[in-house]
Amino acid sequence: MKRIQRNSLIMTALSIPLLLSACTATKEAAAPNTTPPSSTPPAAAVDNKPADPMGKYSPTIEVSTVRAIDASFKFAEGESLDKNIWTPIMENDLGIKVKNLWVVDASQFSQKLNVTLASGELPDFMAVDRVVMQRLIDSNLVEDLTTLYDKYATPFTKEALLKDGGAAMKSVTVNGKLMGIPQTFENNGVASASMVWIRTDWMKKLNLAEPKTMDDVLNIATAFAKNDPDGNGKADTIGLGVSKDIFKEANNGVTPASLIGLFNAYHAYPTFWVKDASDKLVYGSVQPEMKPALEKLQQLYKDGVIDKEFSVKPWKKVAEDAAAGKLGVAFGYVADATTFFKDNRKNDPKADWQAFPITSADSKPVILQANDAATSFFVVKKGSKNPEAVIKLLNLYNKRYFQTDYSGSKNPFIIDTATGIYPGKYFPVLINPADLNINAHLKVVEELKNKGDGSKLDFPASLHFSRVAGFRKGDDSLWFSERTFGPEGSFGVIATYLKNKNYQFNAFTGAPTATMVEKDATLQKIQNEMVTKIIMGAAPISDFDKFVKEWKSLGGDAIEKEVNEYYSKNK
Repeated sequence: MKRIQRNSLIMTALSIPLLLSACTATKEAAAPNTTPPSSTPPAAAVDNKPADPMGKYSPTIEVSTVRAIDASFKFAEGESLDKNIWTPIMENDLGIKVKNLWVVDASQFSQKLNVTLASGELPDFMAVDRVVMQRLIDSNLVEDLTTLYDKYATPFTKEALLKDGGAAMKSVTVNGKLMGIPQTFENNGVASASMVWIRTDWMKKLNLAEPKTMDDVLNIATAFAKNDPDGNGKADTIGLGVSKDIFKEANNGVTPASLIGLFNAYHAYPTFWVKDASDKLVYGSVQPEMKPALEKLQQLYKDGVIDKEFSVKPWKKVAEDAAAGKLGVAFGYVADATTFFKDNRKNDPKADWQAFPITSADSKPVILQANDAATSFFVVKKGSKNPEAVIKLLNLYNKRYFQTDYSGSKNPFIIDTATGIYPGKYFPVLINPADLNINAHLKVVEELKNKGDGSKLDFPASLHFSRVAGFRKGDDSLWFSERTFGPEGSFGVIATYLKNKNYQFNAFTGAPTATMVEKDATLQKIQNEMVTKIIMGAAPISDFDKFVKEWKSLGGDAIEKEVNEYYSKNK
């Protein structure tokens, strides 16, 4: 499921309390006068039977949900989310029929969900963002899954949801109670930490060594801008690619060509909450560590290392610069060989990119900011007849994905490149452990080192090994896999971060606070304008201090107070 963007979160947060109030008022108006109405749904019946995490219901039960889809959902003729490969499997293995009350495009999900909440007819379970989850919890409409999870989750499921060190599970634990199941993804968590991508064929052409420090990285970018690495005799190359969305988050990761990695090198954490020395949460965008990074960026822009038009370019336009052979360095993320640089390689088979770790700008160790492993959550309606069903469905997904041998049969978790059909997306309750791709990378590297053929590797390592092997045998269309999962691939950078433990998650794990809902859009706007103007030299570095005062007076101080109140209750 796509990450719901900030504006959508805020709009949802604004509307949910009103809708829930309207829902309660409607029910009360219709209730008989003889008994006082109750807005609290009944709790599920206590189940004292021994739990069977994979036990089949007899007779078959039906549980309802709602779904969002996007253009990446493709179906064979006659199939849909209502009827597909998983429909008979869920019924035969677990005795569960999943009924979709509605299915809409992801862009319409929040609006449709608001209507559903207003009607009071909640499905038995659904995947929601943090804002909706918190509002439902506050309205006492969500089932406490603490005991059920302990009883019904398989050991594999429990282990898989702790692969990020427990951050995702903590985010759904309120007052010691498990109020949902985090939908973790393999490219979130540690795998979302920044790295820097450099065009290594240009490095070789200019006799530049691999970077060991942040100064090395920026010197390489400067050389790419000044020393004609494409050899056309024109000053038309961009040293450091930067998009207008300097800090913007994207789906299950962060926008390529953002500058979060560079700021982290200077120990600054924009748009991120961190703990200070007194164990208080502070907002990274207004801390003094931002200033040295801004000063360096201003100098790079002045020197012509950064594209003069960066302030109007979304990341896809920067990717077009890369594809045209005009870009040499970009701070980015683990999947950029596929999403950002693949067309450059396609257009120029001699072009080569490699990911390198973010290094410190000084002698202090670098600590990188990483996205939460989960940004959506499965919640169960309070009073649902079979609240444990969502856990059993997740067990089944994990069994089919990670514990089933598909040798000699079609693996439903591999995308059909000819049609784009990927049945794995259809399953109603799914996660991917945060270390899934990191472990696949390590297995691929070990298999290559031992000169194996990949036949004994499990999925998905087997898939990635076959692609890397295919590239090495001459299929250049698989270059992206070599640069992602090979020995010098981007997941090697993530494995290094994991080994060194030089990353951190956002210290604030709650839903947007009341003042965030009201003021955050304005605060983000003035933040981004300040950063852009300083980089372009349209404002002095001292304007950062003015921005901090403005941020505080326009709602930042109130937000900080609310954030710390939440933090003190949920440590």
